[in-house]
Amino acid sequence: MNNSRPQFQLQWESEIVEYVQFLWEKMRRWSKKGETNKLGVNVPLLGPRFIPPSYLHIEKRSGGGAVDPTIQYLKPLNIVHPFYYPQLAQCPRCGSDKDTTWEGWTSKGPRELHSILCEEMALGAQLRCNRCKETSKSKPKTRNSTTHHSDLVDSSIEGYCFTTTSAMYWKSWEHWRIPRESCALAEDLCQLI
Repeated sequence: MNNSRPQFQLQWESEIVEYVQFLWEKMRRWSKKGETNKLGVNVPLLGPRFIPPSYLHIEKRSGGGAVDPTIQYLKPLNIVHPFYYPQLAQCPRCGSDKDTTWEGWTSKGPRELHSILCEEMALGAQLRCNRCKETSKSKPKTRNSTTHHSDLVDSSIEGYCFTTTSAMYWKSWEHWRIPRESCALAEDLCQLI
């Protein structure tokens, strides 16, 4: 597979994914009382928009040595993940939130975001709706037989597996319901609108 992104961008993205995965695993383990775990004070809470370090950051951290110019070519990465946006865990097709599960990261990698000031990237998680999966397996035998679930389904959206950075997922959302920090729009573009 030919990847058009440079190695240093891929490294930047992979480190962010590891960080978010660490936070997710730390928080999603349930305590004996039925509550989510809390992060310790020694764990930095960063994101969902990750901005590459500037020359000042690198200069102060590395002791003033040589600065690699490739950091200026790194694109900011926006993460649409359940750690940051638990309210997005609903099926865009049927609206179910109880039968919808998070299934890891999107397999296609980050998407390009075109901003007013700079180019950015967005990486989303994958949602799977078990209710839509079951109804897609058991199609009605006759034309007139409908189930309660099929009355609530948005017929313009197909499937039961969705990515939070795809146009299909956001199709049924009104613009005022989109979380302001979301990857659906670059931050400066969202402020302009």
